[in-house]
Amino acid sequence: MTKIKSYYLWGLFPSKDTEYLTFIKNKVQSKLKSPHFYLHITLAGPYYNIDKNFIYKLKTFGESNSSIILYVDGYCFKQEIFKSFYISIKNSIQLKNLRKNISKLNKFDMDNKYFPHISLCYGNHKIQEKKELISKLPIFDKPIRISKIALVEINKDINKWKIQKSFDLN
Repeated sequence: MTKIKSYYLWGLFPSKDTEYLTFIKNKVQSKLKSPHFYLHITLAGPYYNIDKNFIYKLKTFGESNSSIILYVDGYCFKQEIFKSFYISIKNSIQLKNLRKNISKLNKFDMDNKYFPHISLCYGNHKIQEKKELISKLPIFDKPIRISKIALVEINKDINKWKIQKSFDLN
């Protein structure tokens, strides 16, 4: 098995938001089995080579950029392993600008079809199970804040995600 390693930048949430998201994630995963992963929103990547200069730029970026608010668009699902069940996030001007500023640090494919979401479950699950689950979850329409950015090493072959460094946003 080839180990394909890459790096992404994730947005992480303050503890209050993370607690509520974890509550919902646990409800979802009690019905739909999933590998363990950190709650996050993917902001940028993939990067295949990371150096100390980029890590320094991320630290400086965190110090000079403010946290942003994400606006929730509701629960959704797809028949894709890494988008099996998620909270859809509106692609706001704030989020677009944050990604554009990250791209200035180290280019990534800004033209890819960015799909902002917070995954609650990974895997292959039946559509009917997902539809039923949505009807049993609490309504989630409150904004969520990104308070940190994290550099994450990902090995897709073995479903392994490891946060290498994280930086608070100002």
